[in-house]
Amino acid sequence: MIPRKIQALLDFIDYLDNNKKEYIEKYVPLGDELKTLHNQREKLNPKNNYAEKQEYAKIQTQISEKSKPITQNIYNPITSKLRELGIWSGDDTYSSIWNNSISAIYDFKENFQTEDVSQIKESKLKYLCFRQEIRTDFLCLRFVFDNLDEIFKELFDFFKDTNENEFDSFEINKIEVNSIGELLKRFRENPTENIKFTMPMQPDSNKTIEKEVRNSTTKINNEIIMGNKFQIGDITKNSGQVFIGNESKINLNNTDDLTQKSFNWQRIGIIIATVLAMATIVLMILFDN
Repeated sequence: MIPRKIQALLDFIDYLDNNKKEYIEKYVPLGDELKTLHNQREKLNPKNNYAEKQEYAKIQTQISEKSKPITQNIYNPITSKLRELGIWSGDDTYSSIWNNSISAIYDFKENFQTEDVSQIKESKLKYLCFRQEIRTDFLCLRFVFDNLDEIFKELFDFFKDTNENEFDSFEINKIEVNSIGELLKRFRENPTENIKFTMPMQPDSNKTIEKEVRNSTTKINNEIIMGNKFQIGDITKNSGQVFIGNESKINLNNTDDLTQKSFNWQRIGIIIATVLAMATIVLMILFDN
């Protein structure tokens, strides 16, 4: 019998699959309209010209109006379903998607039954099809599905009959860099790609910073992960937001309390180091712009 937390993940996939046709018929075309408006808006410079400022405001109003159905009928129901099933706890960084399920996945890999395999493979096919057919960036769910991809890959990769990466068509590319300067250089060379950068914290250290650059036509969403999960969002020209999440992504093979307590002692030092790294990156991006 499939455990409750694993079944919750499969139930969420069924929810997506049941609504997929409606998403494609109603909201993919609307997303294309929004993308066109975003592209038009980004060509304007409202700070330097009154006519462009007026046009910018006009387009922004259209974007706000057209975004409402997506927020009301897709984003809100999907995130509510995740909370209802206990997959997501409501944190801004969505890292609880990993933390709430990873221990159950490790246990399931050790104790699955033969009759469970067919159900897992059926759900895997549904999820892969959904991710390949639905663009989650225009659904305002990029961060949500990036975290879902990670937890589902951890589950489904164990139950596959191929050496190929089944998530390759929509998975974010990961590139290793050795410094912030190299990171910014690589980003400028690939400004339109969804890329995750990993960078060592210091020489001879096995700890890394992960900087995820997820571009859309309207903004750059950056995610830095080092111990706790940090999110820098909505960096456009000379303004931006920095969110610091309290949720940490921890790979644990069990729920050992001693391991958790040991991690908590390290948290303060990791937070301080990461805030400094984040501040440096944000300042360099702002000055570069």
